[in-house]
Amino acid sequence: MILGPGWSASGDDWLALVERTLRGRGVGELSSVTRDGIEVRPLYTDGPAPPAAARTADPARAEHGWDVRVCHRVEAGAGPGTLDALHDLIADDLAGGATSLELNVGAGVTVDDLDRVLAVVDLADTAVALAPLAELSAAEALAGLAARRDSALVAGSSLGLDPAGEWGRSGRLLDVAAAAAWATETAQSSGGLGPGVRAFTVDATRYVDAGATEAHALGWATATGIEYLRGLVEAGLPVDAAAGLIGFRFAATADQFVTIAALRAARVMWARVVTASGGSQGAGRQYQHAVTAASGYSRRDPWVNLLRGAVAAMAAGVAGADAVTVLPFDHVSESAGSDDDLGRRLARNTQLLLLEESHLARTGDPAGGSFYVESLTDELARTAWSILQSTEAAGGIGAMAADGSLQAAIDQQWEARLEGLRTRREPLTGVSEYPMLDDAVAGPDDGDVAAPAEGGLPIRRLAEPFEALRDAADRHRLATGDRPEVWVAALGPATAHSTRTAWVQNLLAVGGIEARGGEGVDSPIAAAADFAASGVAAAVIAGSDDWYLKRGPATASALSEAGAALVAAVCEPATPAGLLDDMRAAGVSEFWHEGIDVVVTLKRLHQILGIVGGYTRMPPTEAEGHSALVSLSEAILEEPW
Repeated sequence: MILGPGWSASGDDWLALVERTLRGRGVGELSSVTRDGIEVRPLYTDGPAPPAAARTADPARAEHGWDVRVCHRVEAGAGPGTLDALHDLIADDLAGGATSLELNVGAGVTVDDLDRVLAVVDLADTAVALAPLAELSAAEALAGLAARRDSALVAGSSLGLDPAGEWGRSGRLLDVAAAAAWATETAQSSGGLGPGVRAFTVDATRYVDAGATEAHALGWATATGIEYLRGLVEAGLPVDAAAGLIGFRFAATADQFVTIAALRAARVMWARVVTASGGSQGAGRQYQHAVTAASGYSRRDPWVNLLRGAVAAMAAGVAGADAVTVLPFDHVSESAGSDDDLGRRLARNTQLLLLEESHLARTGDPAGGSFYVESLTDELARTAWSILQSTEAAGGIGAMAADGSLQAAIDQQWEARLEGLRTRREPLTGVSEYPMLDDAVAGPDDGDVAAPAEGGLPIRRLAEPFEALRDAADRHRLATGDRPEVWVAALGPATAHSTRTAWVQNLLAVGGIEARGGEGVDSPIAAAADFAASGVAAAVIAGSDDWYLKRGPATASALSEAGAALVAAVCEPATPAGLLDDMRAAGVSEFWHEGIDVVVTLKRLHQILGIVGGYTRMPPTEAEGHSALVSLSEAILEEPW
């Protein structure tokens, strides 16, 4: 369509052009549905007004950007050499652009240990947050270090108390009251904690990494925050002061718009909780630390994790997170580069590029006003609020953990997502799509890196079902000296078979299997002769439906007579049923197409090829013990959205 002078296009004109491009398909067919059942439309012409609570209210963020936070583990009982080496790593991170630290502190770490590790850190200038934990001793150690140095912790620091969240880490259910009493006493002491320092951290990353949907993670995180708010108020703090001692830790995923909307929805929900509990609007501002989701990282082709981490960090920054942690790209594999510092350096630089070259923090709410983002934020908040209310009606987050319903809900959500992964409706680049057969890995994984050390929720990495297939194929190659192979009998010229040939080569590589052949054959007899000469046990026929009508059944029969233990054929869901029946009668035992369960298909092929191993899932663990927690106040339970 050529636009002349004075011509103006209406929305209907635009839609007509779109539908013409779609060749008869309606625009509505481009809609999709999130894991929470929220429809994502291809076009938004209106949306709800941006809620004020969705915007970040920290003016320092626009000036300095979000905190570039790096994580380190401090082991209890570590010798001076180990602590000094960790000190050097922290110094290197700070010199390389990190602006704050998260310390995963083991039980028994002392003030002296932290003093040695943080010798280069000015506590009044660099935020130090303890990773979510349950032990008061670690929080006491960090508070004690600040007292020893006569230096208040700077805003953004956190003592990391998360007793209710300990169930997700170890399976233990702990009493919130003791932690709340200690935090209250510390906050009211002469030194206090200082403005902007949190005592509690609500860790929602465990829910996401175990398979929960975004709305459920938001609802359960808010319910956990309510437990801490209630505990602090009962210990003697006003609502505003209590809310100021609670921070949140969320997972940022490569689904950028869902991540943006989820973080904005979390702020809206928490503001409503605080104000409904009698707090002020200012006290309802939620402090957010976003961490790239460990579940999204792959061990195979780990370089793709650089893209996943960059997208997740960008989404967290656009959403207004106060601190962002990008896990190193080799967080799972630790084998892709010879430079031990490479992963940490690239993780820091990913954020520095977003901050200093893209200037993503200069605007308080870059996504605000987008009809799509505002609609998604609103629907996520509504859905999560309903989950929050049902959680509180059930007795709170602790009660759900104790009776097994929380574990059951997460398992159910993971199974639903697993089905989408296995059918590749949710593709994983470098893993379930476009895998590299010769990628550099240390070797087949002989352990379950996702399983927690002691109970709790597992970290269910999305790539694991496919990596298990690759590991089994690699073990076979190490034992036999040969990579497992399948013969591809391509029918007709390249123009007729290349699309399906490339598709099946990609599918086989997902299972660590090499495709041989695929150059095209002139006749069924030639296909059988080439297959027999290859010494391969299984064959796949690839070609257009027109060529299947000409030679499909005859080729299948010839391959079967040549000794193929499996004859499969690549087709489309729309391939005529009569043609499939003819090929099945001639010897085709499986038809492969988009939407099949890739894991089941490749496991069956592994058995036929004599490959040992396969995909297994760790059984869920049961929480040990529980404590009775009071339900939410009537003001929250009855608060409509």
